[in-house]
Amino acid sequence: MREVYIVDAIRTPIGKFGGSLIRFSAVELGALVIRKILERNNLDPSILDIVIMGQVIRDGTGQNTARQASIMAGVPNNVDAFNVDMVCASGMMAVINGASLIKSGDADLIIAGGMESMSRSPFIIPHQYRWGVKIDYTGGLTILDSLVYEGLRDPFNGMVMLQEADIVAAERGYNRERLEEIAYESHMRAYNATKSGCFKREITPIILDDKIILEIDEGIRPDTSLEKMSKLPPVFQGGIHTAATSSQISDGASAILLASEEAIGKYNLKVRARIVGYSWAAADSWRFPEAPIHAVRKLLTKSGLTLDDIDLFENNEAFAVSTALFEDLLGVSRSKLNVFGGAIALGHPLGASGARIITTLINAMEHYNCFRGVAALCHGTGGATSIMIEKAD
Repeated sequence: MREVYIVDAIRTPIGKFGGSLIRFSAVELGALVIRKILERNNLDPSILDIVIMGQVIRDGTGQNTARQASIMAGVPNNVDAFNVDMVCASGMMAVINGASLIKSGDADLIIAGGMESMSRSPFIIPHQYRWGVKIDYTGGLTILDSLVYEGLRDPFNGMVMLQEADIVAAERGYNRERLEEIAYESHMRAYNATKSGCFKREITPIILDDKIILEIDEGIRPDTSLEKMSKLPPVFQGGIHTAATSSQISDGASAILLASEEAIGKYNLKVRARIVGYSWAAADSWRFPEAPIHAVRKLLTKSGLTLDDIDLFENNEAFAVSTALFEDLLGVSRSKLNVFGGAIALGHPLGASGARIITTLINAMEHYNCFRGVAALCHGTGGATSIMIEKAD
């Protein structure tokens, strides 16, 4: 099997729910990062083999949004594209799909990533209205929120994922103080990384309609404190997570340029990382916060490595319990985990997050001169994906 290399990885700033990026569709955000990664690497888009983009909430966005974004970015019509939907892991699975195509020899140069506009998620009218409803005697025909229905609700038990995170946290005996400390550190790390310019290599600025340039993530709260967090009520009665200890609903996109060794030589490309391997795992749907632990263990077994061989980790901070579990059950030191902050501070645009955490991991590895890193994230319905990368020679 052939080696797969990461030539470059970028992302948009992450916009708050209803914030600055509400003016852009997911397709427009995806097109922006696809176009930018091509420009940054001085690549003719016609040499691409395919474009693969994760997206979760696609209601009302039209056919094959990956292809829409690709063509909008200037990729010619003869380069095809497809979507991946693995809920929160969509962006990472897009990268895994791309890597698999290159490994097998079916492709040499691929853009893979993800995009999401949670701010533009529509409401859904029940299908019965298509065929005519004279009187709704039962009151059972309700409008659905696609944001919740497609992105946040477990289809097997009807619970919202935050409720499931509460159950797992209670089962493990976690208290609010532990989770709030994790959330506070996430904001402080993200703020310090932003202030020191650590994100500049991964973020491509966006010019807004009024000519204001958005170049930092909107959700970071440098003014937060443990005292402020302690005063917030739980989102669900009897639960442990609050708005402060849950990831933010967000908008954003990320793109990663994958290449074979042959493409690197042919097009004289510089390489930032090599993909060592990847894995996925799943269990009961409500236990999704634990799934990354299984995926990482599987990946380590496949690669013949141990935790001590990994310099840095990114685990998507869907909820504060996600970080607590990664520390306690997997045994990863916080000093190696989400060193630039996590999704509680940065935000979690569902279809983009998997590619975003790979992008951030590469950036952090370069910043701290690390050799090997692992990125992982859970997804709705109980699964997770993980990927291992190494610094390129």
